[in-house]
Amino acid sequence: MGMKNFNGKVVWITGASSGIGEALVRQFSEFGAKLILSSRRLEALEKVASDCDLNEESKLILPIDLSEYKDYQPYVKKVVEKFGRIDVLINNGGISQRSRFAETELSVFK
Repeated sequence: MGMKNFNGKVVWITGASSGIGEALVRQFSEFGAKLILSSRRLEALEKVASDCDLNEESKLILPIDLSEYKDYQPYVKKVVEKFGRIDVLINNGGISQRSRFAETELSVFK
């Protein structure tokens, strides 16, 4: 599938409030995708959606803390209720930790 073949496709991007995730939202919006934007920061997600001129029919904003695994199912249900499916999931959400993995406390990942 070429990048320009995303018109009408449902694309869920985690970490969509800044950086690579924000850039992905901008690119997929230009390709006509229906977008689900997720991160912990609701205001930042709303700004990204506004900057991309996403209308209510083509967007769903879901503030999610990805470390809370038990919360996923209700969000998936909301997406399917609105769009009927998920065509692409981009797991971009995460943290940037500057240390060796073996020396990093588990609390950093939560």
